[in-house]
Amino acid sequence: MARILIIDDDETIRSVFNRFLTGKGYEVLVAADGRQGLRVLEEAAVDLVITDIMMPETDGLEVVMAIRGKDADIPVIAISGGMHAMPMDFLPMAKKFGAKDVLYKPVELDDLLSAVKAALD
Repeated sequence: MARILIIDDDETIRSVFNRFLTGKGYEVLVAADGRQGLRVLEEAAVDLVITDIMMPETDGLEVVMAIRGKDADIPVIAISGGMHAMPMDFLPMAKKFGAKDVLYKPVELDDLLSAVKAALD
């Protein structure tokens, strides 16, 4: 089964996504911020990255650009909470930078699974 890297500074999101996707048969790696996520990518092969956008250290847009600069074949799903109601919505920007899909938090687990399956096809 596919290996998925979840990058999010929210421990609850990491935990819920990890348990859910592991329960669906995926192997899951987690990172607490973009910098840590990029280190994981240097050390382990992954089939998909799910990254939050707004994080300390290295944000999700930087993660998307770094992945595109190194391996354009790894699909990325970008997630963010509440930004669509603010003047600056970064999820469309993530899509322009190469994210395969974007999801607004709170993410419904069925929507997450659909996005994961579509990204891995």
